[in-house]
Amino acid sequence: MSRSSLRGPFRTGRAPAVALAALLLWAASPAGPEAAFAQQRNVTWQEVLDVAAEYHPPGCPPTLTGATCQERQAFDLRLEILKLLEEGKSRQEIRQILVSKYGQDILAAPPPKGFGVLVWAAPVAAVAFGLSVFFLMVRRRRPSPPAGG
Repeated sequence: MSRSSLRGPFRTGRAPAVALAALLLWAASPAGPEAAFAQQRNVTWQEVLDVAAEYHPPGCPPTLTGATCQERQAFDLRLEILKLLEEGKSRQEIRQILVSKYGQDILAAPPPKGFGVLVWAAPVAAVAFGLSVFFLMVRRRRPSPPAGG
């Protein structure tokens, strides 16, 4: 291939200048080179497991979360969370994405509103009731007076 058969900037030997100009435009653009790398960040597996612990993958036993379940669905959910974290998504953004994709059933703990308040309040109320009954029984139990006094 001869130099005369090339087209565009390569024909006249301007290729380095054009490449340099393109590089300078890319570096000076508002997106800049840091934007290409800002989207992807290093994520530890522990971060993925911490986020996955907040979700219940479909098909996993009800007592297991995305961090502890060994089913294929949990593995897929952890990979999805890994990708979202690498993209720089926050926990709240990940929550919104997963709830919109899978519905409220994906949440390991129900939100503390509506019927979910009952789920959060029932154990607290049961413990408070049990403690109050215990203290009432202890207060009523008085030592008996000494005999023959």
